[in-house]
Amino acid sequence: MTTTSQDVTTLVRAKYGEAARRVLDVSEPAADACCGPVNSCCGGAAFNGTVDPITANLYVNGETEELPNAAVLASLGCGNPTALAELREGEVVLDLGSGGGIDVLLSARRVGPTGKAYGLDMTDDMLTLARRNAAEAGVTNVEFLRGRIEEIPLPSDSVDVIISNCVINLSGDKRRVLAEAYRVLKPGGRFAVSDVVVRGDVPVDVRRSMELWVGCVAGALEEQEFRTLLAESGFRDIDIEPTRLYKSEDARVFLQESGVDVSANLDAIDGKFMAAFVRATKPAQATRPTFRAATANDRDGIEALLERNGLPVAGVAEMLAQDPTQFLLAHDGDRLVATAAMEACGEHALLRSVAVADTWRKRGLGSALVEHVVAEAMARGIDGLYLLTMTAEHYFPRFGFARVARTAVPASVAQTVEFTSACPASAVTMHKSLRSM
Repeated sequence: MTTTSQDVTTLVRAKYGEAARRVLDVSEPAADACCGPVNSCCGGAAFNGTVDPITANLYVNGETEELPNAAVLASLGCGNPTALAELREGEVVLDLGSGGGIDVLLSARRVGPTGKAYGLDMTDDMLTLARRNAAEAGVTNVEFLRGRIEEIPLPSDSVDVIISNCVINLSGDKRRVLAEAYRVLKPGGRFAVSDVVVRGDVPVDVRRSMELWVGCVAGALEEQEFRTLLAESGFRDIDIEPTRLYKSEDARVFLQESGVDVSANLDAIDGKFMAAFVRATKPAQATRPTFRAATANDRDGIEALLERNGLPVAGVAEMLAQDPTQFLLAHDGDRLVATAAMEACGEHALLRSVAVADTWRKRGLGSALVEHVVAEAMARGIDGLYLLTMTAEHYFPRFGFARVARTAVPASVAQTVEFTSACPASAVTMHKSLRSM
């Protein structure tokens, strides 16, 4: 059975909504509302007579004394990102997956009245709890936002620091989370999160059981994969520092209840799962992409970018073999971050393969590509540009494209791979006339 990103979102929303309701409802104990082994409690309660190794002693003595008890009870994390981030007066902080608000309230105290702390959570009950906790604590420089960490509802370049406490591992689309984090950070901004990380290979059944123990419905990244995704998103100065290694003995009872032979899998478990501080920075100097025509060697990069954008790759190899300059590429350093193509069809042409990497969306790069293709078509004496789209019907009119019937498309365009097989019949057909320009 496969688990989709939507499945993960539904599971996380349900589990953390339940956790919040247990704290909100004083008639129901909050002890079982957290990650960790059966009968473990958030904040370091005993597990079979020992301290829970996941949630114990995350915050230094006295750090949470001025916070509402409900904020502490609803803390479901695996670290203390507020200590990691080294927050400064006047900074803007965003906590991804803010839960009951403990890290937002601590951050607000550190950035002071001239700063601000945002909390982002998709669970209504958690937001209710967090707002209640903020009011009870008398903290006014905070704001709790409803939304998903894969789609952060804040402008680009608006946040100094992003923190998170054992939440990114819960996302079904971690590449998108990191891309969004990069987008909203200001140049020079800091990414400083606590998360569950896997070090090395672990058998699938053992990994699944350990993830359930460590992170409720976790999908922890392997250490090198985490580094790679951060770098591909544009981050620099990447560092992953282990803070707690989860030992096989810590999880023995839970794993045995899950049917895992702990004794036979000691080497596969011991020390492979860890809580870690993950640090990275967004470059202080905002880079500008460089544009160039494609070569035949760019095929793999173009197809990978198209696939990440959910666009067809049919016909790409043939176009590159015939005339690679039909593709326009944009690079950020050595990374391909955007592409568009103009497939010439006699006196007409097809605009296709417009794709932008997550980290460069909402920054005008897609518009620059389309405008460049339109200018190139005019320079070549093309009479009109056509395109097919499933999702961007409302985007292209800004460039003069208008919807037309599929039957109105010239035969030379209608015979392309894009029209005959790559795009479904339900795709919208659009046209831009270049004759009078």
